[in-house]
Amino acid sequence: ANIPVIAIDTRVDRNALAESGAVVLSFIGADNKDGGRIAGDFVSEKLGGTGKVAILEGIPGHETGDARLRGFHEALDKHKGMSIVASQTANWERDQGFNVFRNILQAHPDVKALFACNDMMALGAVEAIAAVGKKGKIIVVGFDAIKDSRAAIANGDMHASIAQHPEEMGRLAVETAFKAINRENVPAEIPVRIELITKDKLTAR
Repeated sequence: ANIPVIAIDTRVDRNALAESGAVVLSFIGADNKDGGRIAGDFVSEKLGGTGKVAILEGIPGHETGDARLRGFHEALDKHKGMSIVASQTANWERDQGFNVFRNILQAHPDVKALFACNDMMALGAVEAIAAVGKKGKIIVVGFDAIKDSRAAIANGDMHASIAQHPEEMGRLAVETAFKAINRENVPAEIPVRIELITKDKLTAR
C-alpha cells in the first residue's frame, strides 16, 4: 500500500521481511548487543575476571533478548576465569525471575553474579536473593533502567542496569514519521544512546 513503516526498539526479523517482500523504512533503537557487552564488561570488572555467573533470558527467539545475550557472552569470553553456570528463560516476567533464579541458587549456591535481560526479571531475582539471605552478596545487572530498578540500585539491591532512553526513541520516531510523510529522505538506521546506570551515576545526578 506504499505506507512507510518505522520500527522502534525491536527489529523486524530479516527472514520474515525477505519472505514477504516487505521493507522497513527506518529502525530507531539502541544497540542491544552493545548493551549486553557493557553489562558483561561491568560484571567481569566487578568480579576481577573470575567467577560463576547466571543469566535470566527473555522469550526465546526474541531478537532484542538474543542480541543482549550475544553481547554479554562476547564480553565474558574475554576472561578465562569467567564461567556461565546457568542460562534460563524467565520470559521477561518478575514472578518467573523470582522462581527461576531461586532454583538456580539452589543448584548453584556459589553464583557470584546475575545478568537479567530485562529489569523485571532482575527485580524478581533480587527478591529471590533476599529470600535466601544473600541480599547484596550477588552482583545483579538488569536492562532498561526502569524506575523500580533505579530504586533498587540506589539502595544496593541491584548493582547496575542498561538504559536505552525510550523517550528519545519516541521523539525520533515522530520526527522520522513526519519526514517520511513529506517524502524526505530518512536514514535506514537511527541509533539511540545507551548507558550503564550505577549507584554512582544516580548519586551524581
